Amino acid sequence: MTQFPHDEFAKNFLDSLLSPLGTVQVSQQISSEVRYADVYFTPQPHAATDELGLLAKLAAKSVVFEPFRNSVKMPQIRACMSKLFDLHQALSKEAKKEKQPELSEDDLPMLWILTPTLSAPILEGFSAKLDLENWVEGVYLMPTHLKTGIIVIHQLPKTPETLWLRMLGKGGVQAQAIQEVAALPAQHPQRDNVLELLSNLKVILEARVTIELEEQELIMQLSPLYLEQIQAAELVGEQRGEVKGKNQGRIEEARGLVTRQLTRKLGNVSPELLARIEALSLERVELLGEDLLDFTSIANLEQWLA
Repeated sequence: MTQFPHDEFAKNFLDSLLSPLGTVQVSQQISSEVRYADVYFTPQPHAATDELGLLAKLAAKSVVFEPFRNSVKMPQIRACMSKLFDLHQALSKEAKKEKQPELSEDDLPMLWILTPTLSAPILEGFSAKLDLENWVEGVYLMPTHLKTGIIVIHQLPKTPETLWLRMLGKGGVQAQAIQEVAALPAQHPQRDNVLELLSNLKVILEARVTIELEEQELIMQLSPLYLEQIQAAELVGEQRGEVKGKNQGRIEEARGLVTRQLTRKLGNVSPELLARIEALSLERVELLGEDLLDFTSIANLEQWLA
């Protein structure tokens, strides 16, 4: 089971939203010291971004996202920037190796640090400032050549444009964002994906030995949404004649959820491995749903199934 469920949720959440728009690499390795950028995103040309608001604007060009569950600290900001500059160097070396033109400043990814709160002295110390002519409240930019910005999530205006970033906040900010997602029309392209991720987060949090009060409140809020997901799966299954009875509907939903999460995280999964997943019991499928968050390759899945 992953040690940091909220971090994994943030990475999978951004992966889910950004995958239709371009290439997402979660836990992108940087340099020989084996360091990882949480989410490295490269956009596709002409991808439709209407539903993602501010998140789409942040991801208009190549970008690194580093989300933090708790308020980011100064050493963590420096570490994120260090990873960014190492990534810039690695990309430049790769371009030279492939005999491609030297990368321009626009070609190099921007770093966005996502934090629920942050004190004014820390922002001032990094010369991170608002630019309200081009961005909303809560978006701070460091000097241009540092290619780094900080999103203070709890300062963002509560508008549809900021919804997907407010989902990565804490406490009341995240709770309100979850309510807004639940209230979206059933046909909204992101609603079901996000509710699946939230359901998975609920299962993982409930399985922890120690659950913080804030997480207990989050679990209580997610419980009705989790039930809605199960009931919706049962209804769809009954309509298609693919399942018989509520228990079978729950199994099919769990298998489908796990398969989609594996595909997002590891890429294409072979028919042989999918067949082995289909043969798992509900208990084993739910366990796989927790453990897959720690997988980094298809080999991890093969070892788990073995």
